[in-house]
Amino acid sequence: MQKSYPLELPFRGERTYLHGTDIHQAVLAALGTDLPPGPISINFHSLLKHQPDLICSRESLRSLREDPAFRGELRFGKGEDLVHAALLESSREVTQRKICNENVVAASAVLDTENKTATLIKPAIGNPIEIVVFLNKFLHLKLLPDLSPKWLFARLELSRALPTQAPQHISLQLKQVLARRFTRSEILLDGEVFGSISFSTPQ
Repeated sequence: MQKSYPLELPFRGERTYLHGTDIHQAVLAALGTDLPPGPISINFHSLLKHQPDLICSRESLRSLREDPAFRGELRFGKGEDLVHAALLESSREVTQRKICNENVVAASAVLDTENKTATLIKPAIGNPIEIVVFLNKFLHLKLLPDLSPKWLFARLELSRALPTQAPQHISLQLKQVLARRFTRSEILLDGEVFGSISFSTPQ
């Protein structure tokens, strides 16, 4: 049985597409207590320029990949608790905007070029997903300036949901660059590996 959650999100800053951080937060809020414990996997396949619908099921939603509105694939939990999900772009317009706090969040980041790591200690601004994404972008712009001036949040793989409050120590370490356009960075929260985030260059 499928469940559908219509999401309503603002654009962030001057962007003309919905930002992955806001989609992440809206998806988890929509699922609420239906979110199973355990791993979280989010794969964005293309940009969302209209409001998305979140479709969830205990059964595979692989067939939705062929839908022209398909924009992303998600998985929550594992085993008998596994929930499959997909993001479909609706015709609902995005009518609001919010201030983008990217530069403020990353302002205190410390770069270690030798270890390919960007770190924030006792972050005062931003929720955990914002800090992870913006810190990773800071890392990319500093370490890979020759590849692209712009990077997109493409994939998130977590061992479990991010904490609701920012930890004392957040680090992103660049681990892999594939074909000069797709990357993978390790997420460390208070020294614990929490998963990875991948960015891609715009097509």
